[in-house]
Amino acid sequence: MVPYLPELIARGNVIYPVGDQAMSFISRKDSAEAIANVAVRPYLRDKEQIYLLTQEKNYNMVELSRIMTEVTGEKIGYQPVSLEEFANIYRAEGDGDELASMYKAAAMGLMDGVTDDFTRITGHTPQNMKDFLAENYKK
Repeated sequence: MVPYLPELIARGNVIYPVGDQAMSFISRKDSAEAIANVAVRPYLRDKEQIYLLTQEKNYNMVELSRIMTEVTGEKIGYQPVSLEEFANIYRAEGDGDELASMYKAAAMGLMDGVTDDFTRITGHTPQNMKDFLAENYKK
């Protein structure tokens, strides 16, 4: 998400085609920490457990755009494009169809789950969206 912030600032909008649905997020760093914990602690995997690693809250795109505005100091709204247009925008970079499929799933309400699995695995809460963006966004 961070690499796309300059583009979203230039557009003035988050363009993800998910409508009013929410999405769950977690950082790579937090994901890696949880996975490493599962790898070295058999009791976290000895009963074929399934985990969903998420931050403590999911975000609809209006909420996400507000956080992006706060972190960047630039006005970012939410004006989604169609799924086809989104795929076309990012196709040249090689991610168009993959990203579009992810946002299609989000628009269907399939990416909004939130759990405390990360906290149960690691013993602490995951980094929230605002802190993640503030830590990783460089003007």
